[in-house]
Amino acid sequence: MEREYAGLLQPLGYGAVSPPLFLWMTKFLDSCFQNEWGVRLVPFLAGLAAVGIFWRICCETLYGPARWLAWAILCVSYVPVAEGTRSKGYTIDLLVAMVMLWLMLQWLNKGHKARYLAWLALCAPLLVWLSYTSVFVIGAIGMIFAAWLLKKLFVNRTVQQGDGLDWKSVLAGLSFMILAAIAAIYLYHTNIGPSLQAKHRERVDELWKAGFPPSGQFWKIPLWLLTVHTGRGFAWPVGEDHFGSTLTTVLWATGLITYWQRGSKWVWTLFVAPQALSLAAAFLHKYPYLANPRISMFLGPGICVFMGTGVQFLIDRTRGERRLPLYRFTALVLALCAVGGIARDVIQRTREIKGPGIRSTLAEASRQVGAEGQFVVLNFGNGSGVFNYYIRRGIGQRPWSSEKIPEQITAGQRIAFVAGASENDKSDRDRLVQDLEKKVGRPVRIVWSRIAHQILQDNKDSFDVWVCE
Repeated sequence: MEREYAGLLQPLGYGAVSPPLFLWMTKFLDSCFQNEWGVRLVPFLAGLAAVGIFWRICCETLYGPARWLAWAILCVSYVPVAEGTRSKGYTIDLLVAMVMLWLMLQWLNKGHKARYLAWLALCAPLLVWLSYTSVFVIGAIGMIFAAWLLKKLFVNRTVQQGDGLDWKSVLAGLSFMILAAIAAIYLYHTNIGPSLQAKHRERVDELWKAGFPPSGQFWKIPLWLLTVHTGRGFAWPVGEDHFGSTLTTVLWATGLITYWQRGSKWVWTLFVAPQALSLAAAFLHKYPYLANPRISMFLGPGICVFMGTGVQFLIDRTRGERRLPLYRFTALVLALCAVGGIARDVIQRTREIKGPGIRSTLAEASRQVGAEGQFVVLNFGNGSGVFNYYIRRGIGQRPWSSEKIPEQITAGQRIAFVAGASENDKSDRDRLVQDLEKKVGRPVRIVWSRIAHQILQDNKDSFDVWVCE
């Protein structure tokens, strides 16, 4: 709200880093609708589109029940469903990965027709600016294209009629790699690099440290690999740290082996290579590996494809009369995952609506102060993006900071004061009121107060709001 479009290329507040194209779309929608439904629109539509494209991917790569199993696992996975209702771009990472994977699958499965690589070349620069994690999928596609080209040039020396090198595909593939590289390098120098300067780097490293292997302790790497592969990063459809995603990992590993034995090696590589590149980036301390499913959303298609393959393989190993009941039981488990996720969010949203959430608290405080009232933030250094958004969009005014309170305040005028407090730093209302009385030179009477909790932040932060005369 506070920046022009060009300003969104500069480092963001709160140590955040986000793709410029996503920020521009969000700013445009916010300026059109000026409410939170507008800024949630793109992630929501991206989540829906990803579900549809993943079905096409399943049809291209899987057969029989595995096709439905993989699709169902993605459809009921809690993290992409939940992120599709919020205002951040994680589901866009998922959609971008889906689009590129589907185009590459078309090229692999339909005679290496150049038009699919041409579409990739045209889309790559935009997709890089829309999703940072697209570079892992682009790298995987580039590796497969390079391997195909080298095989054609140096391995298949005996060229049969109709099996020659398709120079249209070569030109389209090279264009894709060059354009994607230029877009990524330019984005890094204009946006990512400045955003990851020293003042932000420490915060980012702290958030990402679980996704990096132990430095200088090579004997701990096997345990770290086991931990991340059975933790939150594998929460498809559900899971948690401390080996809470072990079942997902077992099914994924089973499908990984089975698909290598029975499926296309090119397709297998297409889904494995992004994960391998992500692991390499973790060893270089450039991007966390499976630290959180939100920031590893681009790995979801491969995980779900191999899980579907693994479940089908294990069920088909049983006796014929047991297979149908097992498939029905699997369907029931997946349905319960969906119902459980819905129930969890309904409970949380009900708490937010009925409880003292930030939005409802600010709305009530606005009613208490009236049309002539004003909001004042007493400790602005602890301000929150959530608070800033709701007070601008819900109340429609810029709050004063404590340093800018006018010395002459009309007698009887009501002012709503806000003091932010973190989990370990509670608001000291008495001291703040005393400081205010000294500043204005008269007693302050509190007529209404409430502590507002950030429900979406697990109540770790709160805002002490009180209306004074």
